[in-house]
Amino acid sequence: MILKLQRRINLKIKDTLYRLGINIKKDTLVYLGMNKGMGFDQIFRDYKVCYGFEADPELFQVLDKKYKKYKNVTIINAVVTEKDGFVDFNISSNNGLSSSVGKFKEEWVKSTDIKITKTVSLPSINLYNFLSKRNIDTIDDYISDIQGYDLKVLSTLKTLIEQKKIKRISSEVAKDEKENIYEGLPLNNLSAFNDLLSDNYKLVAKGEGILKEGEFNEVPEGWWEMDCMWKVKN
Repeated sequence: MILKLQRRINLKIKDTLYRLGINIKKDTLVYLGMNKGMGFDQIFRDYKVCYGFEADPELFQVLDKKYKKYKNVTIINAVVTEKDGFVDFNISSNNGLSSSVGKFKEEWVKSTDIKITKTVSLPSINLYNFLSKRNIDTIDDYISDIQGYDLKVLSTLKTLIEQKKIKRISSEVAKDEKENIYEGLPLNNLSAFNDLLSDNYKLVAKGEGILKEGEFNEVPEGWWEMDCMWKVKN
């Protein structure tokens, strides 16, 4: 009880400092696939400017209400893809945690009871164009959890990657032996990420959720996916 109370007090202090612009260590956070904001909530107060993306309109309404008091947080209701326009988006039965532009592979469906409940047409954006219009050419932390399309979207930032303008990259990736859980989507496995990043970045963490540098944790054997972090090489 005392520990929980202390955590709440610490969070309120940190929250107040953040809204006053005090004690902020980093400049820019880009977070793709916020869902209900549980991961974002743990870290956003460390940045001067935060851009969060959530495609699901119902989840976006929750996030918009939750973060509207923070002037330095911008939440965007759009599907992040490789193009500007509109795209079909499949919303999953597990509170949207597996919602994606792709549909589940039959092999994966057999191992879970998660289903697509509906498909909606939503605005889509090219992330590089979005950042360029706002003159954002340096990112402290880039975090992606967009269900099978992470590498495709990250590839649109190839110019920033080659210029080492993104300091750290964290993403959900498929295990090499499992590959993408979504039908018809491009590769999203670890080897494919390393092909894009290895010249300029090194793998510094692996596991589940918000990662810490230097910690390499194995996820359960039956899982198809895991989270990985890369840091720019000096």
